[in-house]
Order: sequence, then structure tokens, then C-alpha cells
Amino acid sequence: MYVKYCGCQTEDDYLLLSTSRADIIGFIFADSKRKVTIEEVSSWVGSHEKRKLIAGVFQNSSIEEMVSAAEKVPLDIIQCHGNESVSTIINLKKLTKKLIFKAIPYNDTISEQISVYAKYADAIVVDSESKGQFGGTGISFSWNQVPAILKEAKKENVPCFIAGGINPENINTLLDYDPYGVDLSGGIEYEGKKSSDRIKKLERMILHANSDRT
Repeated sequence: MYVKYCGCQTEDDYLLLSTSRADIIGFIFADSKRKVTIEEVSSWVGSHEKRKLIAGVFQNSSIEEMVSAAEKVPLDIIQCHGNESVSTIINLKKLTKKLIFKAIPYNDTISEQISVYAKYADAIVVDSESKGQFGGTGISFSWNQVPAILKEAKKENVPCFIAGGINPENINTLLDYDPYGVDLSGGIEYEGKKSSDRIKKLERMILHANSDRT
């Protein structure tokens, strides 16, 4: 199972996540309490050995903005977390040669949305939606729907990450469904900072779940 830790806000956060078991470290360039600047991320990543894949999270940004960011920061992944069209995904991939992840809010159209974007995105991230806010809510959607989501993603042959309200206290429930990947932000924080203790607790649970399957 792939692990993505998102919402890295400081150089200390970045160094901590670089030594974790995460496969991907995400920086949020969209409006959010965890928003960081291109200049900050360029400095943090450029000052240390790059050990993980780096993702930049954008929401309804222009193609020009995302291309510019990819030129200034060594992004491996561009995650589109808004209402980006299929044509935006296609053009962004062509211009940047990066992996493109498309986040989709969980709602009644989830299967249709997966079908639409699966042909063009390199991975899908299914996140929760609450009071008009998409992502970053710290709220989980109904995980009993995860098997159907994963089945749809498998049918469309697209990797699928589950996001939204995941933390060390509840991840065991999600792990029972054996998702392709998980995406966490607030769930590994304590008092607004990435927490080594919470990360270690979460990763022990993931390792235990993996060992139970072998």
C-alpha cells in the first residue's frame, strides 16, 4: 500500500516526512491553512537530499501557474484538487511530463467521475466533501463505500488513494479494505505540526496490517 503524507508546512515537517515510510510528500499550493509558497518549497527541497516523490497540490489553478511551479520545484506529481477539466489534465501532462493525480470528492457521482478521469490521470484521490469544502476537512466519508470505489477504479485500471479524516485511531478500519494508497494530512499532526509520534503509531498499524496479509 502506498502512503502519501500531505500538507507539509515547514522545513522541519519536510525533514521529518523525508525519514518516514511515506512514498510521497505533498505540498499544498492552493488556498488552505496549510498553504505554502513555491519559493519556500524550492528552498526546503533544494537544501536536502530528495528521498521521496514530491507532489504539488493545486486547486483550479491555471495551466501556466502549474507549469511554472513544476519548473521551480522538483515536482514528480501534480495533484489537481478542484474542478479541472479533462483537457486541463491532458495539456498539463503534455507540458510538464509529470504524473498527474486527480482528486475527486466523494458524492453520488463518484463512479462516473472515476470513469471520466481514469483514462487521463495517473491516479485518483477520493476525498471527502463537507459544507462546500473539498479536502482538508479532517472528516471521513462513508468508508463502507470504499470497496465499491476500489472496484470501479480497478475496472478502469487506475490507482486509487483514499483521503479524508484518516488518522492512527481509525486507519485499521480502512486497512481492512486494502486500498491501493492512503493520503493523510491533519491525521499525523499535533498542534498544527507533523508529529513523529503520530506518524510512528500510524506506520506501526500499517506494518501490522501488511504482516497479517503475508
